[in-house]
Amino acid sequence: MRVGIKRLSFDTQANCSFQTTRGYIYINTGDIIMDNTLDSLLRVNRFLLSSLGQWPQQDRISKTCTIISAIFFLITQGYLQTGGMIAAWCDQPIFMESIPPVLISIVCVFKFINFNYNADKMRTLLESIQSDWNSINDEEEMKILNSWTKDSRKNTIMYAGAVYGSMVPFMLGPLVPIFCKLLPEGLLPANSSIASAKPLMFHVEYFYDVEKYYYPLLIHSYFGTMTYITVVIAIDTMFMVYVQHACAIFVVVGNRLEHLVDHDNININLKPNISNDESYSRMVKCIIEHSKALEYAQLIESANSFSFFFQLGFNMITISFTGFQAITKLDRPDEAFRYATFTIAQTFVLFFLSWPSQRLADESTRIIEATFVNLTRSAWYLTSIRSRKLLQLFILRSSVPCQLTAGTFYILNMENFSAVVRTSMSYFMVLCSMQ
Repeated sequence: MRVGIKRLSFDTQANCSFQTTRGYIYINTGDIIMDNTLDSLLRVNRFLLSSLGQWPQQDRISKTCTIISAIFFLITQGYLQTGGMIAAWCDQPIFMESIPPVLISIVCVFKFINFNYNADKMRTLLESIQSDWNSINDEEEMKILNSWTKDSRKNTIMYAGAVYGSMVPFMLGPLVPIFCKLLPEGLLPANSSIASAKPLMFHVEYFYDVEKYYYPLLIHSYFGTMTYITVVIAIDTMFMVYVQHACAIFVVVGNRLEHLVDHDNININLKPNISNDESYSRMVKCIIEHSKALEYAQLIESANSFSFFFQLGFNMITISFTGFQAITKLDRPDEAFRYATFTIAQTFVLFFLSWPSQRLADESTRIIEATFVNLTRSAWYLTSIRSRKLLQLFILRSSVPCQLTAGTFYILNMENFSAVVRTSMSYFMVLCSMQ
């Protein structure tokens, strides 16, 4: 027998009660709790959000310290980047090169603000996940939840690796001169200026004396950049967790529809007493669960819609500018490679907003397959008349996909993702023609 223990609340005054379900021991402290299996699957998301003070279940002291640290680096990094860009107005190449980091900083700050502003909704979404894990007792349905949550963990790790990895060329650039200074004399050409250079990840030379404050600025830029990247990864991957849980619930509802009838006897009573109509009772439960899933998806939409609209606009501009910088620096392959990886990372971030939403739309309409397409498993024709009437209404609602939007008018899906990328490439061509 497996034994899992839920994480205890930090409120030591709470009354504790014990309950055993599906081989797990639960400790109820009156606060939000999470069983050991779900806790392990969301461990990476919890770590990322906790490092920013954004995990809904984080204790107050840790949350306060980490959020102050995150806000400090977000504000100071944004201040240095924006000030350096404005101060470089007279130098057009430097000014153009400074635009993408500033735009990305604005997007990250907006993500952070939106997550804080909708903290109650984010907490409610996490509570819903935990509630579903605690309320479902069927082994097959638990496998469905477990499978989708494991997929979320895998995608979180892949996304974090891709975005962090894309920043490696930027973060290694300032370290090259430092390592060159450590090399023995004679290994570098006599007239080489690499060892004496003092590059930063973004330009502030018109704003601060880099020669005087180089190392403090360099150290700060590393901490600030890591904070910005972590904001993107932590919030985007948690959005993906929320969406994929909604997908899992739609799959669970479809699984229940496939088991409306647990017999193959064609001699059925079409108008049984409602108290004895087992298929009708199961159909009602499916409708209730489906309505909850739709409300859950609507909560995801309301918590992120405006933020997505803001991100889409800035992402298009950023992709265009970083692609333009990569083209203009082809004579310097190292610089071109840095901006090319940056462009790919921004495109990947945009894709990561559209792909989970596409999966949600697909799974919300795939329920129809569980009833009419797969006749070998869904014996709806063996149900009562009242059950069939409910089923008809259910199918009508399920034929409309559950979609997430940006600003209530842009639908997040793969078709629109390709349209945004094409638009970004159009802006990119315009910039190239102006060169």
